[in-house]
Amino acid sequence: MDPYTTDKEFVRSVSESSATEVQLGKLAQEKASSDAVKELGKRLVEAHTQTGQQLKQAGAALNIQLPSDPPRKAKKAQDKLAKLSGPDFDRAYAKMAADEEKQTVKQFEREAKNGKVPGMKDFAAKNLSAEQERQKQAEELASAGTGTADRQK
Repeated sequence: MDPYTTDKEFVRSVSESSATEVQLGKLAQEKASSDAVKELGKRLVEAHTQTGQQLKQAGAALNIQLPSDPPRKAKKAQDKLAKLSGPDFDRAYAKMAADEEKQTVKQFEREAKNGKVPGMKDFAAKNLSAEQERQKQAEELASAGTGTADRQK
């Protein structure tokens, strides 16, 4: 049994999530009708670009081949979002971002608790609260229906 299974799983799945968030976040910056949603897209692109780069280094240290292309689910989500516009786009994007963040938070929690590679474990523990914060923002936008989010600014 590989002692680093948890760590490798963490690197792989969070890399995929980050790639997905970056791709969808860029789309949100172009297409969102609400400033709050555009802002979320921008924040997620910045955060996950950084996370992705840190994971690439970690992956190299653990000899993990990370896919350079975003995962299939990113492509599917992007195709779905590309057909939407206005508040429909905003809601769908916020919901996808929230779902993606939820998965990411789970991975970070698991790694912070069970990780074997000290650097990875620390990375997960340190960044967990930021991921939870982004999950909350996305969920709030998703449940607010974006019209209300705009009026509250």
